[in-house]
Amino acid sequence: MIIVGHRGVAGHYPENTRSSIEAAIKLGLEWVEVDIQPTKDNHLVICHDHTINRCSDGVGRLDSLTLEQLKQYDFGQWFDKRFSHESILSLSELLQMSAEHNLKLNLEIKIDRHDPQFVCQRLKQQLKEAKVDPHQIVISSFSHQIIHQLYQQLPQYKIGVLCNRLDSKTKQLLKQVGAFSCNINYRWANKRLVEHLKAQGYQVWSYTVNNPGSLKHLPNLDAIFSDYPERFL
Repeated sequence: MIIVGHRGVAGHYPENTRSSIEAAIKLGLEWVEVDIQPTKDNHLVICHDHTINRCSDGVGRLDSLTLEQLKQYDFGQWFDKRFSHESILSLSELLQMSAEHNLKLNLEIKIDRHDPQFVCQRLKQQLKEAKVDPHQIVISSFSHQIIHQLYQQLPQYKIGVLCNRLDSKTKQLLKQVGAFSCNINYRWANKRLVEHLKAQGYQVWSYTVNNPGSLKHLPNLDAIFSDYPERFL
């Protein structure tokens, strides 16, 4: 079973930051998951929320700020003063880290007001410029619009369909795009469901698992996302 560092090592470091990704590398993790979304000037950056209020010393919507403006804020001190002066990580910076350390990435695309087609075009452009090996990447989203755009624009990349529960629309989407994986909330998964998905040819990746005891009823997962990956090593 693959242990994926959720937003790096988010239990011990400020999520989605360079220090959090570096901690995952030091742990020897093969995979990390991060969230990507566009800025006002259409750069892709690593951030979970649509505002920077929670995870920085600034306020406002991420898509109302340019990359230059975002770089002026501290994205580490909210977690602990030891991480002060941590700047927001751009996708291009993350891809460079990935290449240097042979780190595989699950990129979760988050959109709010942006056009799904445009965001996927920007991602396609950046992955091409960075000469990323498609085998090093899984691209996922809760947005069915994004998933369809990934299928059309980046067919060489593995697609992970994110869901809370597996409903009929998600089952249909998995089939339509020939998804690599179903990334499901572990609280709504069970052994029978996992076996069913795997019999259909999908890997099953489950989030966010922080207690090893939670896996007792899920012995057959392909991967888990965890804020505390060291608990599973």
